[in-house]
Amino acid sequence: MSLPLQDVRVVEAAEMLAGPGAAMFLADQGADVIKLETLAGDIIRGMSTSSKLATHSKGSLTLNRNKRSISADLTTAEGRGVLHRLAGWADVFITSLRPEVAKRLEADYDTLSGINSKLVYAVMTGYGPRGPEAGKPGYDLVLQARAGIVAERRAPDGSPITPYLMVSDISGAMFLPYAIMCALWERQRTGQGRRVDISLLGMSLGMQVHALCRLGPEDSPLPGMNPSALSTAYACADGRWFMLVAPADHQWRAVCRALDLEHLAEDPMFVAYDGRSKHTPELHEILSALFATRPLKEWQALLEHAGVSCGPVMTRNDVFDDPQILANEMMISTEHPAVGRVDMVGFPFTLSGQDTAERVRRPAPALGEQSREVLAELGYSTTEVDALLRSGAVREPSLS
Repeated sequence: MSLPLQDVRVVEAAEMLAGPGAAMFLADQGADVIKLETLAGDIIRGMSTSSKLATHSKGSLTLNRNKRSISADLTTAEGRGVLHRLAGWADVFITSLRPEVAKRLEADYDTLSGINSKLVYAVMTGYGPRGPEAGKPGYDLVLQARAGIVAERRAPDGSPITPYLMVSDISGAMFLPYAIMCALWERQRTGQGRRVDISLLGMSLGMQVHALCRLGPEDSPLPGMNPSALSTAYACADGRWFMLVAPADHQWRAVCRALDLEHLAEDPMFVAYDGRSKHTPELHEILSALFATRPLKEWQALLEHAGVSCGPVMTRNDVFDDPQILANEMMISTEHPAVGRVDMVGFPFTLSGQDTAERVRRPAPALGEQSREVLAELGYSTTEVDALLRSGAVREPSLS
């Protein structure tokens, strides 16, 4: 079965999560993605690895699925020649190179769009393309801190709690394909490519679009700053935890009916959302004592029967065997020639008629695994390919 992006050609010159993640989502839908790596390879290849994984890591196994890898030294004229041929071949170029580095390596927008005017050039930066900090390197957690996310959760001593999720990286990986597809759609009409800019700082702000809203000089709390007894986890009698979320007034009343707490439904302290938020300590004390008296399954059955959203707090290992997750193929299993079976997160959306099993067409490649193959497709002769490999401008696994 054909995939919607099977005629789109992508070069990914990016590292870590955001850029490679965006390229992965394009590859999942059929795009031919060539991962252009340094001779040392993407940094993520050396993170969370083990002897079983050999030259791979858990991150590279997932983020590099459905891609081909070519390893080239862009500090050499020969390596830059490969880059420029790739730019002429591609529809999309994804990079996380900082502006001064991209210019020095002749991988900047002006150079590559001069080679291919139809190229969609997508660049992921830390702080955005303008302003006093444009060009600064940036990692996800630094930008979450800058955007106000880290300050929202604190330990009892007031120290900020570092989030586990890479909010800006992964949201960027999901949002960048949308921006790229907008540029490709426009290109159908104009015949011209575009530069697409996206930043980790912008994504950290974008993930708070529901909460970052201020009305002039008022000093009222921003949405989401106050804790809520009706958006938190509770311990049950069997030692398990479950998450309860019931922000609306009718949901609060449903909670009261299900828990035989009807007398609280119209209590002046709790009748409105702002009151329940203000009096969170009192409400949390009541609910905590109650939920500690029965096991999780009983509370979940009662609350779900009343139409209240709740569910168990699962560990990350638990999700691999969750029947609801498996029924919707949100996790997938593949066989990798070097490491064997790999269970990984599947695809964030499906199109009717698609066979999910067919969408992992290629296992994650070793560093430079398709160097010869790609060079041949770019028009290099066998003699020229051998010369590039001997010179060290291009790498393949057998030479490592």
